[in-house]
Amino acid sequence: MLDLEERVSRVFNPDVRPLVREAYRCYASGAARAAIVLTWTAVCADLIHKAEILKEDGESDARGLVEDVERAQQPGQADAVNIMLGVERSILDIAEKLELIDRTQKMQLERLREDRHLCAHPSLRPLGELFEPTVEYARAHLAVALEAVLVHPPSQGRKILESFMVQVADPAFTFDAQYLSYAFFDRVRPSARAKVVQFAAKFALLQIDDPHVTIPSGMLADRMAMCLRHFAERDAALATDCVARHADRLVKAEPAVQLAALARLGDLPAFWASLPEALIAQFNTRIEGIGKAERTGALPADETKVLALVANAEVRASLPALEGAFAALHVSDRCRVIEQRPDAYFAAHLPGVLEEVGNFDHGQFVARTAVLPCAGVLSLSDLRAVLRAWWDNDQCFGRAMPGYLIELYTATSHLGEQRDAVWREFLEELREFKVLFNQLAAGTGLLDVQAD
Repeated sequence: MLDLEERVSRVFNPDVRPLVREAYRCYASGAARAAIVLTWTAVCADLIHKAEILKEDGESDARGLVEDVERAQQPGQADAVNIMLGVERSILDIAEKLELIDRTQKMQLERLREDRHLCAHPSLRPLGELFEPTVEYARAHLAVALEAVLVHPPSQGRKILESFMVQVADPAFTFDAQYLSYAFFDRVRPSARAKVVQFAAKFALLQIDDPHVTIPSGMLADRMAMCLRHFAERDAALATDCVARHADRLVKAEPAVQLAALARLGDLPAFWASLPEALIAQFNTRIEGIGKAERTGALPADETKVLALVANAEVRASLPALEGAFAALHVSDRCRVIEQRPDAYFAAHLPGVLEEVGNFDHGQFVARTAVLPCAGVLSLSDLRAVLRAWWDNDQCFGRAMPGYLIELYTATSHLGEQRDAVWREFLEELREFKVLFNQLAAGTGLLDVQAD
């Protein structure tokens, strides 16, 4: 059941909050008629305040209502009551036009307005019968008022979308989950929230080139994907529904757009829940082609990101070609894939990667792009296998490699004291190489006595 007391504490306008609290106290004490009157009063005060804010923001549809209120507030205004009665009659129509409420909410609030009149003017009923609302009826009105109006800022559907796009498309954009939730999820009406999530899903999937945006479409799509992931954490069902609305357009999109969408959202459950089997099969065929392709340069970025999905067990089940395509890559491309998504899955591949190091420079590349990124997810057996492979290939010990080994030692601190035992075994094998031994012994701080 809706926690009314908690919702009352979230009323957006601090000036209206005392009215709502009073309405809640009336409901809680059984004074249903007073609760309904106060609830409508709070709704009117809140909508007038929001109209004033929107007028200051340049919203022309709010101007007439605000001017009427200001005219009624003038000292000595003899017709103030009639003016405010007119405001009260039109306020829901204007609120709907301003997108502060939707059609369904307007109908519910119209019922509240009519019941307020019945509570305040009992003579309106035929035969002189008194209108006696129940506390449950008063509670329903208060719940509607809170959900439709009172807990929300003066946000309009289209204004929210415009603001969301401005934020995400800003060249200086920095992803902030707390701000994203506050500005575009928690403090907006459910209908506006759905529009925002659907907007993020559309751009993340289809990589739309918006002429009003200065950043590249791929960058915008990546940012929208970050937002969509966060929204999916807050409401997985909503995210799934929003992605599904654009799945058919993705089926018809260019192959490059499809592959980019897979790279961007391939580990998001909402993405897979919306894809038709035909598109999944096409993805699998594309991945097989990536594994078989002959290339002279590095693996393209989108293909690298796609193959990095091999670390996800659920994606591997949907796209069985991933493992074969990853294994078929040149060792440097495998390292680039590992760097995209460091994961325990790749730990078993690291010894094989180290075995293929052909020179000192390549050894540094492998250490930097594959071994060190995965250091934090290695198990003790993984670490022992990596150090053994490192020792077995003398091409891994050139130039800066002692520095990389010291970094690896530091990055495997999650293994605790047992880690030191593994490293001592490794160092003992190096004792005859005095310079290297002394560098590593000093860098790790494991052995107090250096080699002579």
